[in-house]
Amino acid sequence: MKFIFGIIVSCILMTGLFAGENLKTGINAPYFKVKSGDDKELNSSMIKGKVVVILYETKDLIEKNRKLKIELNKFYDEQPDTIKNLIVKLPIIDCSGAFRLFVGMWKNSLIDHSKKERMVIYGDWDAMMFSNFKMKKDESNIIILDKNGIIQYYKHGTIEDKEVKIIKELLLKYVNEK
Repeated sequence: MKFIFGIIVSCILMTGLFAGENLKTGINAPYFKVKSGDDKELNSSMIKGKVVVILYETKDLIEKNRKLKIELNKFYDEQPDTIKNLIVKLPIIDCSGAFRLFVGMWKNSLIDHSKKERMVIYGDWDAMMFSNFKMKKDESNIIILDKNGIIQYYKHGTIEDKEVKIIKELLLKYVNEK
């Protein structure tokens, strides 16, 4: 009985350790719904036909890929409006750990950070996006969806300079696809 219990516990722990490793490129992105600090909802149906850059993090990791965020914002700002209109920058914070008592503070924090970053930052309040996308826990996760909602890119951790270049190239590639 102890042996079986040990195997079950090991399986549970390994599942947690490898969460995010199973996200595959070339498949349809799962449906998702997120909400901003001022309760504006965004779901995957609302951004069909756009190239989407998802940056999913916990509040403790928002500085981990600061260089990537700066580079992507610079890249975005340099694009003509025709391209800007086809790219959705989607920063998402895992808010599932917010206790009911502190939800108001979390929402205010999202609003403040949205102003600071000059883009709406959304919260994954029920961890469904985290679960459905098999995000890597305690990591910065970046995902690119093409105009058809297909996952074309997924990485987690610190994104190095050479990878930033690849991300920019992919964005232009998918924006220009018919």
